[in-house]
Amino acid sequence: MNYEDLPKPTLIRMLQEREAADRAAGKDGIVMSYTGRTAPWQIIRQVKPKLCQVLARHSVGDEHSQSLNEIWDGENLSTMVTLYKYRGQVDLIVTDPPYNTGEDFRYNDKWDKDPNDPDLGELVPKDDGSRHSKWLKFMTPRIWMMREMLKPGGVIAICIDHRELYRLGMLMDEIFKEENRVGIINWQKAYSPKNDTGGKKGGLSSATEYVLVYAKDSERAKTGLLERTEAMNARYRNDDEDPEGNWASSDAAAPEYRSTGSFAIQSPFTGKLYYPSGNAATNHWRLEAKEVKKLLESWGPEYVYKQLPDDCEAKAIVLKGCGFKGAEPDLSSPAIKAARKLAEKRRLGTNWPALIFTDGGEGGPRLKKHLNKIKKGKVPLTYWADEDYETPIDIESQSWDHEDSGHSQAGINELDAVVGKGHDFKTVKPLRLIKKVVQLWCRPEGIVLDPFAGSGTTGHAVLELNRDTGASRRFILIEQGNTDKGDHYAKTLTAERVKRVVTGKWAAGSRGPVASGFRFVQLKKEKVDAEAVNALAREEMIDLLLTSYWNKAEKAKSYLRRLAPSNDELLFAVNSKNEGFFLIWSASGQKSSLNRDAFKRVVQEAKAAGLASRYHVYASIAPYTGPGLEFYKIPDSVLEHIGFNPRADAYNNETAEDVADA
Repeated sequence: MNYEDLPKPTLIRMLQEREAADRAAGKDGIVMSYTGRTAPWQIIRQVKPKLCQVLARHSVGDEHSQSLNEIWDGENLSTMVTLYKYRGQVDLIVTDPPYNTGEDFRYNDKWDKDPNDPDLGELVPKDDGSRHSKWLKFMTPRIWMMREMLKPGGVIAICIDHRELYRLGMLMDEIFKEENRVGIINWQKAYSPKNDTGGKKGGLSSATEYVLVYAKDSERAKTGLLERTEAMNARYRNDDEDPEGNWASSDAAAPEYRSTGSFAIQSPFTGKLYYPSGNAATNHWRLEAKEVKKLLESWGPEYVYKQLPDDCEAKAIVLKGCGFKGAEPDLSSPAIKAARKLAEKRRLGTNWPALIFTDGGEGGPRLKKHLNKIKKGKVPLTYWADEDYETPIDIESQSWDHEDSGHSQAGINELDAVVGKGHDFKTVKPLRLIKKVVQLWCRPEGIVLDPFAGSGTTGHAVLELNRDTGASRRFILIEQGNTDKGDHYAKTLTAERVKRVVTGKWAAGSRGPVASGFRFVQLKKEKVDAEAVNALAREEMIDLLLTSYWNKAEKAKSYLRRLAPSNDELLFAVNSKNEGFFLIWSASGQKSSLNRDAFKRVVQEAKAAGLASRYHVYASIAPYTGPGLEFYKIPDSVLEHIGFNPRADAYNNETAEDVADA
């Protein structure tokens, strides 16, 4: 293999695979091992993109709205490989895979030899001795592919319950690396106890489920802020007529080591000594001793530094002239009485010092935090309505109460309201949970992908957030399940729910429509190759171009808007720059040549449609070249857009044996 001829993205991917292979060989940390394990990149290399068909009757909205969002009906690994244009472009993946309950997970044994097989396989029962290894074999290449879909600063939030929590966590650590773990969210799915875990006697109620959050690169990923509520702002008052406006008291201590120290300070009101709350080994004051002394003296009395017998880290800041009995102040000292008079007089005035003492001076020290100095949002913390922070911080392990995240029954009720009862979905994630995840880890103009879309909660959440916040997030939903009757959930439930949200025609009554839409795409069984492309009819070719076209300069932003049927022979779509796309193709075996006459028709159709004078033309050959012309050769350019260029993508060209031979 000539590495000098390979482009940078391919070289980077090969280095990542080498690193993963080293970990799999035990050279770096813990690696999962299970029966039938195969390196995920070797599996994905065997997965070929498939042909697809845009189904107009299941699509919703005008052509522009349809071009922004997509719902795919098809096996999700094949679909993600087919979605080549979005590889490395997704901001957030939020998804709810099968939990392996014995009722929700299917496995096709043929995947062990050919992952392209479209059959979803048989239901894996609870008593299957290999059910965990089957689940891991199913999830491993999909999680690897999800990582490939994320942009460098992208984040994945994957839902799970206790059954596969530990295995999924280890798998995520292996593929994403432990240092890229953003946190584990423990959300309250129910508040009515039921004895369903821990054994037949004395079991525990599974009232919670989990969301594992990982970044592709934690150095680039950001955790956003949620919108502040009126209740949060109501905590801020201005009892002292502070010229900086409303404020609330905050902890004067920091819950971690700081160079500021953990010295004692003496209250000017009571003479009592206060240390930073919590463990003295880690809790320190937020402010330096010099600044603390200045703020204490702002209450009126003078302060001095004093070494107390039991303190070894830093000198205490105490009232000047106060007597001590060992390490304890003499509360009958005249200096304390004099200080109290000065402090009480100061408290009756306005604009108190930034270091206050609670309960009218009888309590401990706190710091003022002004509303105008904090960010216009709230950070995702456990019961975060109780705390405000200036900047986003690490999630780590957090618990989300059902009032903040919703619960499973709420999710079912929400689905009932949109599509009506009888959908047979027993576990549906609540909108509030998914909305919070999207707000925290997807920028307002970003792309959200859900490879296990289910009932379409993710699409619903994105639409409502866009409507309520003015954002322009886009979604891509993939659903591969079907009912016992063979009805595909992507059509009968996923797309139906999102359609009703867009149109406002809910089963529970009319709601306001949402200005949006989506393109419904059905994945076919046929693989994409030169022969398959050349065999396409015109409408089939258009469908493929609409879903696969991308521009290197714009990547995922370069979508095509199909034009309504007209008398145009060649024009079929425009891009965001109002440039026309033309297809010289009628059927397989028919002449497809961009000659002088064809170019004249291109120019005429572009002028008639009021398009820009830059023309994008697909044809088999191009004996003529004109001004402002961009030629795409069939099938070469089409295959490149779908990921078949060997210099741009190795996944779809090499088998595991090819790599081994190299």
